[in-house]
Amino acid sequence: MSIARLSTVLLAAFLAGTALWAQARGGGAEWLTAHGDAQGTSWIRSDAVISPASFTKPGFDLQWKLSLDNQPRLANNLMQGVTANGVTLFVPMSLVAGSSNNIYAIDNEVGYTVWQRHFDLPLPDATAACPGGITAALTRIADITPPPLSIAVPFASTLRGRGRGYAGAIGQPGEGVPIDSPRRGGPARGARAGRAGRAGAAGANVAAARGGRQGGRGAAAAGDETAPGGIPGAPAGMPTQGYGRPAGVVYTITSDGVLHVLGLPSGMDIQKPAPFLPANANWSDPIAVNTTLYAATSGTCGGAPNGVWSVNLANMDKPVVSWQTHGGGIIGSPVFTTDGSAMLVTIGPGQAAADGYVNAVVALDPATLQPKGWFASDAVNLVSAPLVFRHEATDVAAVATSDGRIVLLDAHRPGGDDHHTVLSRSEPIPSETSSFAPGHLALWQQALAGGGTTAAGAGADAATSGVEPGSMWLLVPVSGGVANAGTWPTTHGKVTHGAIAALKITGEGGHPTLERDWVSADISSPATPLVVNGVVFAVPGGPEAGATSSASVPAVLYAMNGTNGAALWNSGQTMTAALSGRSFWSATGQVYVGTTDGVVYAFGYPMERD
Repeated sequence: MSIARLSTVLLAAFLAGTALWAQARGGGAEWLTAHGDAQGTSWIRSDAVISPASFTKPGFDLQWKLSLDNQPRLANNLMQGVTANGVTLFVPMSLVAGSSNNIYAIDNEVGYTVWQRHFDLPLPDATAACPGGITAALTRIADITPPPLSIAVPFASTLRGRGRGYAGAIGQPGEGVPIDSPRRGGPARGARAGRAGRAGAAGANVAAARGGRQGGRGAAAAGDETAPGGIPGAPAGMPTQGYGRPAGVVYTITSDGVLHVLGLPSGMDIQKPAPFLPANANWSDPIAVNTTLYAATSGTCGGAPNGVWSVNLANMDKPVVSWQTHGGGIIGSPVFTTDGSAMLVTIGPGQAAADGYVNAVVALDPATLQPKGWFASDAVNLVSAPLVFRHEATDVAAVATSDGRIVLLDAHRPGGDDHHTVLSRSEPIPSETSSFAPGHLALWQQALAGGGTTAAGAGADAATSGVEPGSMWLLVPVSGGVANAGTWPTTHGKVTHGAIAALKITGEGGHPTLERDWVSADISSPATPLVVNGVVFAVPGGPEAGATSSASVPAVLYAMNGTNGAALWNSGQTMTAALSGRSFWSATGQVYVGTTDGVVYAFGYPMERD
């Protein structure tokens, strides 16, 4: 079989696996980029398994844990993962970067390392400001336009019958994914040994995976880097999924600033690696949309100026465009308006040159990286990345300020003509600490469903059914005590170490406003929460929440009802180390947490097999 033909077969098998595994788990949601989507909401809109109603039944618990051999770089160890629903047949994976130039592909079903890639590069001495190594997550290509709020699949009375069984990928370490065939039945989840025993019988399949790796190299060498229609990272004739997204690649940046396009089945480069950022820079979680990948640098690490960088993925030469703030550093990651016409970044405090920016939200043209508009704050510091949501016919950007407020801006023209105009400001969230710096916010909206039910599914509990359908909440991680928390409409006890605060988004006629709604129970300096189908998940110890003392606090996964903050479940003492930075993600019925000791934990409901 020719190299081109083999590559096409492997990629076609990948797509088949995506569809079949999505049916098995009951949904197709993926975590394609840091914070979940191009708008930075950290929100999975629907899931057939997780909902507030599902937590009325037992079963959500630790499914597996996996120790990875990455060497930490001070506080940096594991980054937030991204996911692929199926690689070849029946292999859902999380792709996780480790700070010491390691990339891991983890089988989401069994917690097995499918492949590992190490880049042997010299690393500078790590400092708190410039840790060196890989400083951010991987990314796949994210859909620029969010999917419509669809009717959620009601929670079934039992977790049985969630589709056909499937097999985890057990091949030789470092050799990629063995090509398996669909079959019914199979051993129960606990029977790991039997599954590992199948590896010996899969020799031919492992060889096929090796051939796929070689085929990827051959395609790159031949210069066939772009499929017809400008799809990056795809051999000619490769089918795509979603909005023209190449199905089989993930993008990573290594410590030398080089961009790598890795094939999902094997982890090998399928295009020639391309220079992108200055070596040893400190870069944000990247995001790829359409045919361009973006990242922001801060802290002048490796001599990289504060700014935003883009690389054209569809061009064989990978040309790079950059823009400098000439002032403050970028806070968090870039986000996009829902039509993709503007990219927004928050710039923190600093000393600005004549044409520089500090304490500003800047809208950049995605193609040229030239400013299209900006909001500047004179009174208080901006302390979070922007988050974009749709309110009526307007794209709105939300950003936090150091006095505990959330400012809402027109995302296409932040600041208006005078660069100071806002749509609205919230009342301050009264933190008892001297620093309010959430880093990133999160958002979710309750969806409508047939018959008047909501995203919680048919048979939602009483606490959810009384909420107006279509309600939308902005979620703010708060470090330290919340003063006068009892004055909020819904609270859950005294808050002394931190909490998730929820602001309900209201207003009409293009004038969105924020109203205090609920505050969670006490959670020590939580990282940015994520939301899965109306369930808010939170973990303490996020450095992006301004937490420094929480580095020694063991991670605990909390689940709460997104409409009122009521506690649904927590993981107790299951995890023994603190959250590793932003290593917290979800996909198709499971939630994953990476900790500072290099362990990944997967929580969810057990998967019944036919």
